[in-house]
Amino acid sequence: MIYCKQKELNRYKGLSHNLDTAIDFVLNGSFDSLPMGKTIVDGEAVYINRFDYDTVSEPITEGHILYADVHVVLEGEEIVAVSDFSDLKEIERKEDEDYIGFSGKFRSLNILRPGDVLVVFPEDAHSPKRICGEKTSHVKKAVIKVLVRE
Repeated sequence: MIYCKQKELNRYKGLSHNLDTAIDFVLNGSFDSLPMGKTIVDGEAVYINRFDYDTVSEPITEGHILYADVHVVLEGEEIVAVSDFSDLKEIERKEDEDYIGFSGKFRSLNILRPGDVLVVFPEDAHSPKRICGEKTSHVKKAVIKVLVRE
């Protein structure tokens, strides 16, 4: 897991070519012009899912097999809980969708607001869309999907 300010993201370049592509987009791209849904950056190696939602008190917990997620909140705020797979119980697996569902308690709660970046890797189960504080927040978000395993 990487949790930092966008302006500090450049220090993580060099870990992988695909992650470098995602970092370059975060640092130089324009999220304002992204349409809702999927936007291809580099084929299936790097693409962006753009969506909006309201935070909730009981969100899903997921992990991925092949992809890292780069979470970028454009408006609003949320908490994303993160733990290693080994800390949680696997309850569902859909390999064709690169999805693993989990239940259990988390080790890390990360507040995401505009200007923050959270990168979760395949070993990081994560639970986004969590209420930060007592009020629901409307979140505008982009998640860059980065192929890290083939």
